[in-house]
Amino acid sequence: MFNSPKTDNIHEDMTYGGDKLLFTVTLGDLASKDIITAFKGISIRDAAKKMSDNKISSLLLVDEDGFPEGIVTDKDLRNKVTAKGRDVGEPVSNIMSVTLIKSEAGDYCFEALLKMIRYNIHHLLIVNKGNISGIMTGHDLMMMQGASPLSVAREIENQSTPDGLIPVSKKINKIITVLIKEEAKASNITRIITEINDRLVRKLLEITEKRLGPPPVNYCWIVFGSEGRKEQTFRTDQDNAIIYADPEKDEDKVEKYFSDFALYMKEALVKCGFPACRADYMASNPKWRGPLKAWKGYFSKWINTPTPEAVLSSLIFFDFRPVHGDFTLAEKLRAYLGSALRNQKMFLTHMAATILKNRPPIGLFGRFTPEKKGAQKGSVNIKMNGLGPIIDAARLCALDIGVYNTSTLERLNDLKDRHSAVAEFCDELAQSFEFLMSLRLRHQYKQMESGIEPDNFINPKTLGALDQKMLKELFRIVSRAQESIKSQYAEGAAH
Repeated sequence: MFNSPKTDNIHEDMTYGGDKLLFTVTLGDLASKDIITAFKGISIRDAAKKMSDNKISSLLLVDEDGFPEGIVTDKDLRNKVTAKGRDVGEPVSNIMSVTLIKSEAGDYCFEALLKMIRYNIHHLLIVNKGNISGIMTGHDLMMMQGASPLSVAREIENQSTPDGLIPVSKKINKIITVLIKEEAKASNITRIITEINDRLVRKLLEITEKRLGPPPVNYCWIVFGSEGRKEQTFRTDQDNAIIYADPEKDEDKVEKYFSDFALYMKEALVKCGFPACRADYMASNPKWRGPLKAWKGYFSKWINTPTPEAVLSSLIFFDFRPVHGDFTLAEKLRAYLGSALRNQKMFLTHMAATILKNRPPIGLFGRFTPEKKGAQKGSVNIKMNGLGPIIDAARLCALDIGVYNTSTLERLNDLKDRHSAVAEFCDELAQSFEFLMSLRLRHQYKQMESGIEPDNFINPKTLGALDQKMLKELFRIVSRAQESIKSQYAEGAAH
């Protein structure tokens, strides 16, 4: 069904909308084509005059051969010269930013938005076939969008206390609602949420470090669950942990520091609208903060002794993703996980048996099998029974062949032609995931508009005929993929 051109067009219309600029205008179309350059050896005074004369907010600085070496912006002039009383006779290269972030002219403006949020920059070089063809500014994007996620990211950077971040954090849901109204693609919405939430968490971590002093050893703040997969929707609870370097001495002092650190972070995140995890999967729980050797011990135990509790823990924690700190600690743990899983088909068999208990809510005769009693009678849990089986299948197969991406869509893309159990289903599963996530976002948005606490229960009868038809078809696709997984992992013969 998802391969038919007619249905693809309908699906595209439902998720993208007609002429939504953020997702349809390319950087080459919007970026300024008039690139003003100057030799990096000129004075700050001359650079400022050139920018003023040309009414530009940035100046590309080049070497003797005309090769770009850096950029100076109006922000550099304000913060590095005016605010510090710097001698304007100095070479402008003394204040230039040497990190030049580039994007392809054919990329959509959405990609520029993500990079500006991620790298906290105002200007982006646009490249066409290897040559610089323009410059994109944050102002360009804001003028195009109106209310911009970029402005929220900027506000986050300007805060110095958790209390200062509270009003900023409340704007995140507003951004989501605007994007839903624009009918933005669900995966694009969740990517923006991820970038902004990551920035908020990093800012809180920086504030915590300043409050408690430098950490006694290197550490890495990791997230897991939907946050680890970059699949958050409206505000979800906390799922985080701390990996720190194996201490050579003063282990008790190191643990005390990170205990205080994690508790402060937990309370700060609650203030900013991230509820504490009811299952206590947070760094404030002593079990979920510790040295790298302890984390390796957890992973080894879960894999070698796959009890139901161990498999459940692996389903949660194996989606971990680093957000702040020493990323090499997370990379070492990821590499250890990959090596620990080699030739561990029994563990994968147990994981497969666990995830296959969660079936899509569709019966043998193509009818929905909703909740039969309680407040949600007649509804299906779109997260647990719809998205869940796709997430679990992608994770299982990715772990099997050593794919390190944690995003479900990235995993499915990497699994094409690489894992016989799901290769033929990857494209359809990706489209199914996109549709279900869009359905979930729209459902939660409508609930919030009506003053109802958002949930994941949707009554199929409230959907239009087309949505009902697509929902049934994608549930059948997921069921077929599960049968393929079952046949391949039934005897531990995964490959």
